[in-house]
Amino acid sequence: MLSLFAFRAGLQEAFLFAAVSGAASLLPDLDLRKSKASQALYSAVFVLILAAAFLLSYKAGKAENFVLYAAALFLAALGLDFLIRPRHRGIMHSLAFLFALALPCFLLFGEFLACAVAAGYFSHLLADFCVKLA
Repeated sequence: MLSLFAFRAGLQEAFLFAAVSGAASLLPDLDLRKSKASQALYSAVFVLILAAAFLLSYKAGKAENFVLYAAALFLAALGLDFLIRPRHRGIMHSLAFLFALALPCFLLFGEFLACAVAAGYFSHLLADFCVKLA
């Protein structure tokens, strides 16, 4: 609805706004390992690790090194995940992170998609504000 009123968007743009804001509403929970957003990210990283291991072994000309490359990349990703993942409802559940996310979206994709990301992200923050953390 926001896209229809604020941007005088058509039906296609309203659906795009809803899809982007819906996806962005999952982003604050990337700091929670069992969230849907984290599971999707883990799946994407797994596929990228397999692709990178294949490309590295293909470039080296040794297919038998695929498992070695995949294991090394997997351990690196696991270590990086362990080192940089913030605590739940930490920095990723703040307005500062919302602005830090919305600004690059605005610069790269324009105000329409930046507003969609901000609306979805903010709706998650607002919902979490209404629910006490156990």
